Amino acid sequence: MAWPWVAIALGVSTAFSFMGSINTINNLKAGAAWDRYNANINKKHTLIKANLAAADLLSEKRAAGGARGVSLGVGSPLLVEEVVIANLEDTVFWINQGAEMTLREIDMKLSGMVMRETYKAGESLLSGAGATYEAV
Repeated sequence: MAWPWVAIALGVSTAFSFMGSINTINNLKAGAAWDRYNANINKKHTLIKANLAAADLLSEKRAAGGARGVSLGVGSPLLVEEVVIANLEDTVFWINQGAEMTLREIDMKLSGMVMRETYKAGESLLSGAGATYEAV
């Protein structure tokens, strides 16, 4: 029979190891939340840039048509505007798809890392319980 303080030390060590794993899981979740926030900010910034680029292009097309004396909003100038807007809608679609994939990637990485830490916490508890039992 070992000294009782050995069993107590093993139990305390196991508890600290388990609490460290729980703390790591909480930190991983906080980091993933920050990554999601950052991805949403990047998506909004990209959408703003795409909208501004389309607005500039439409303005340029209107100015060029006005300089030629063409009636705006009818005929071929209207078709040109529709093409610009269709391109903007396509761009917005792909920006949203990219942002969605980024968020899914963050979630997949988080779930893998949390699962690994959960496994390590369980392993720590079992090995600590076994070592404490052997020490008693």
